[in-house]
Amino acid sequence: MGVILIFIWSRFVNLPEIFSIISKVNPLYLAPVFIFLFLSPVLRAVRLKIFLSEIKKIPLKDLIFLNGAAMMLNFFIPIRAGEFVKGFYLNNQHGLPLGKSIIWIFLDRFLDFLVVIILAGAVFALIPTIIILILVLIMIPLLIKKHIKLPFDRFTHFIFDAFSILNRHSRDLFVMVILTILAYGADAGIWYFSFKSLGFDQNFWKMYLGQLLSALTYLVPAAPGYVGSAEASGLLILSGVFGISNNLASAMIVLLHITTAIFVISFGLISVFSLKIDLGAILKKALKRR
Repeated sequence: MGVILIFIWSRFVNLPEIFSIISKVNPLYLAPVFIFLFLSPVLRAVRLKIFLSEIKKIPLKDLIFLNGAAMMLNFFIPIRAGEFVKGFYLNNQHGLPLGKSIIWIFLDRFLDFLVVIILAGAVFALIPTIIILILVLIMIPLLIKKHIKLPFDRFTHFIFDAFSILNRHSRDLFVMVILTILAYGADAGIWYFSFKSLGFDQNFWKMYLGQLLSALTYLVPAAPGYVGSAEASGLLILSGVFGISNNLASAMIVLLHITTAIFVISFGLISVFSLKIDLGAILKKALKRR
């Protein structure tokens, strides 16, 4: 898939011009890129801490490194393998129930998708019923549990009990949404300063919207390292939606792909060693439970 996407992408761009643009990069503006690359998982770690606070108090440092390890795994295995590792880590190190931990991690990550839909919908005036439908789907398990007794009681009780974590004070939910919005702001800062490092200014809010659209494209399966996927989706959004020239848009995406790979691998390895995560042991445990 990655090779096919790279081939298609290369048909729309001038590779020598892309490399020429990248060769003029200003390293000073790459510093904010790395800062925002770090800030994004930190904000999401704070959100996860609040999300799990009623279950167990987990040190923020552990959750930051856990996000770093998950980012690296998701980068190389783009089927959300990192989210499963989060669940196994919370089970192994903090004694949380394995099944519920995995559900909680995906509910936390689902908040990213929900905020994308709401914010993108506000900009593009999408049909409001889409947002309502998503909210209803989240609340259905909680509502059904109170009024209807279902078969397979043990299994349904497990699922409903896991979803009960959403019965939170409105203040917590509000803070988690704000943190998600800020996290996407950090993601937008990555794009903004990547363009600036190439000597081109872009509107920050345009980059914010671009990040929201980009987040939706990562719901589609991708090749390891997002090879081809990043270039194709970046060109589609930046050039197709915002009208930025193909070569400039692609130069920024290629530069960003490189800097992201450097950061994700470095931060991921630091995170794995800091948390002493035995990925081999976790994999064996996951296979035994299949």
